[in-house]
Amino acid sequence: MSKPLLKDPSFWIVAVTLVVAADLVQLNFGVPWLRARKAEIKPAPRMANIVRQSRVALGQVQDPALDFSKKTYPWQKPRFEPRLLEDAPAQVVLIPSEYTPPSGGWGMNPSNSAIGIRMGASYVIQSAYNWRAQQRIIQADPLPSGQFDFIANLPSGALEGLQAEIKKQWGLVADRELFQTNALLLTLDHTNAPGLHAVTGSESRPQAKAGEQIVRAPFGDFFVQYLENMLRRPVINQTGLSGLFDIKLLANRRPGAQNDAAFEETRKMLLEQFGLNLIKTNTPVEMLVVKKAKEGNP
Repeated sequence: MSKPLLKDPSFWIVAVTLVVAADLVQLNFGVPWLRARKAEIKPAPRMANIVRQSRVALGQVQDPALDFSKKTYPWQKPRFEPRLLEDAPAQVVLIPSEYTPPSGGWGMNPSNSAIGIRMGASYVIQSAYNWRAQQRIIQADPLPSGQFDFIANLPSGALEGLQAEIKKQWGLVADRELFQTNALLLTLDHTNAPGLHAVTGSESRPQAKAGEQIVRAPFGDFFVQYLENMLRRPVINQTGLSGLFDIKLLANRRPGAQNDAAFEETRKMLLEQFGLNLIKTNTPVEMLVVKKAKEGNP
């Protein structure tokens, strides 16, 4: 009578040999495959960071201590880059930021796409509603704390998509409303002031001297908003000025109006440097009012 196969030592020797051989084959081919897959899903190193670190090591540039370590999406950079609005795939994303100062910045392009890095909630809302100034935003309900990274670059309706994301995540919407409020009228007192030069034709921009900066920009789009940000109050442009200007900003003469004395100093500076006058007033101003979305509204 023949011995049962399971009790035959030679059977087990052959079986164990085949199992060990199969394991060796899997290790030989499987480990390189796993390494390849891991390399595919691992974020690529930031070339800009590598180049900057090399230049810093050589003493060619000063390291600005930007935070290159946090990256969830390719468009997240320590300094926002407007070109990413065109280069990044179409999307609407709003997430808490992990970047640290001095990283951050934000911007928009003519097609009403927006991007921001380490920005507060009020700036996210300002971008989503394409609103002109922080000084014209009223927070009827509290905004979330912290800093945020965001992008909205859909081919059409990008800002509406960002508004919808704000409503979904924060439960907030914003409407334009007229409010009676303290404001400043900006009027033209005289022309040919040293700090304001109308650009005609293709003339070159003058060279800035030490302690000054010359900005070439549309008067209403730049200078009025510049004053609003400095004076912390809505500024209504009644100068009649339009078009492109070279605006000379002096480092030691910046607008500020925290009290009556400071306001008079600012008014005097604007007269001397720009030929402009400021007049206090109380008038209806269109404001962006941020409030909780009503339940049941689309």
